[in-house]
Amino acid sequence: MRRSLIYLVQLAVFVAVAVWLVQNPGGVRVDWLGWRLETPFAMFLLVIGIALWIAAVGWRAALATVRAPFSFWRHRSAHRHEEGYKALVQGMAAVAVGDGEEAKRLAREADRLLREPSLTRLLSAQAAALSGDAAAAARYFAALRDDKDTAFIGLVGLMRLADARGDDAHVLELAEEAYKLRPNSVQVATTRIFGLARAGRWAEAQAALYDAVKRGLIPRPEGRRHRAALLIERSRLADTQADSLDLAAKARESQPDFVPAIAAEATLLGATGRKDKARKLVADQWKLAPHPDLASVMRSLWAGETVSMLLRKIQSMVEKLPDHPESRLAVAETALDGDFWGEARAQLSALDPEDVGPRACALWARLEEGEHGNVTAARQWLERAAYAPSDPAWTCDSCGAVAAQWTATCGNCGAFDTVGWTRPPRVAVVPPALVTQDGDAVGPIVELTAEVEDNPKPPASGTASAA
Repeated sequence: MRRSLIYLVQLAVFVAVAVWLVQNPGGVRVDWLGWRLETPFAMFLLVIGIALWIAAVGWRAALATVRAPFSFWRHRSAHRHEEGYKALVQGMAAVAVGDGEEAKRLAREADRLLREPSLTRLLSAQAAALSGDAAAAARYFAALRDDKDTAFIGLVGLMRLADARGDDAHVLELAEEAYKLRPNSVQVATTRIFGLARAGRWAEAQAALYDAVKRGLIPRPEGRRHRAALLIERSRLADTQADSLDLAAKARESQPDFVPAIAAEATLLGATGRKDKARKLVADQWKLAPHPDLASVMRSLWAGETVSMLLRKIQSMVEKLPDHPESRLAVAETALDGDFWGEARAQLSALDPEDVGPRACALWARLEEGEHGNVTAARQWLERAAYAPSDPAWTCDSCGAVAAQWTATCGNCGAFDTVGWTRPPRVAVVPPALVTQDGDAVGPIVELTAEVEDNPKPPASGTASAA
């Protein structure tokens, strides 16, 4: 609409000027070198306009002719850059979907077209790492590290390569350097903390953790859990018993339900003569979440007493949760230590079939051999332990490795604060009774999984026929 109005206005002005010139024709006379030119004024204006238009067209044609080579090279360069950026984007997409060979091809193409290594190094490095060429990836990331604009990206890439080859010392060194560039990076903060923990530099790891939590890089609940883990390790290495007890108490305060902290503090309290306080600490936690490590601490606290006294202490500890499987196992084990066969049998017999794991089978074996001297029944219980439902254990969430005791770092994969109390991963097991001496299966092979319903139920009593 607006363009139509402008066109109408221009047309009206042109018509008005034309009418005015018709009504006022006038004339122009030019005398020059003996020549005389006479023409109407309107014709004069028309000739001048045509001459100016021809001059303008000629000027533009001349400029276009002069600029043609430069325009050609500029257009060619723009096309190269367009194709180069297209290859760069497609290369990043190839990296995202895991196509290493295609990413390498596109990286070479982008580098050839753009001729700007600073733009293509990252793609080249990622493509090399994706295709398994660690040496080339390291060179590209090192080049990124040497450029102040891409130094952080280069350091992160080198960290990942070092971590992939298990060079923890180099990972920590690179993390410290990256931390100086970007202290607010979550990845760098966590890598730095975990690297210090793997190196056993617990106090430095705790300081780094405090800094990360303060900056908001690690949530406070997660930070408290990590802090408790670091404090326990520091407690184990403390120079004095008093310092060790203080650190263990701080770990428990940071994570009140943390069994390793409670067990450590209770053990140290007992060692300093405060057994009643230690017993109360263990008993209070048992009411919330029974754990075999707590039962072990309780037995160690009263190791000098008679077994009957110790049994009464264990029974007192479990009185709030007497039917819990851990309560029954704790009482049964203590009863077996004192040859209280009836109490041990009563506790083991009361276990639900799905709660009869390797620990319960081992106790049944002790009971059969100790009370009746039934070696055959004891052996059958030990055989059943091989394919019984797994007992909870200190298991790494990262690699699935099982440890006898809790540690802040996994002894198998080195991951920090991933060891938790859970059932370990299951494997397929063939019950010994279903295989002949020649190795031929004579019955169905049982594949055990984490679901206890798939496991054969253990016997209700400890007789030889139960197995």
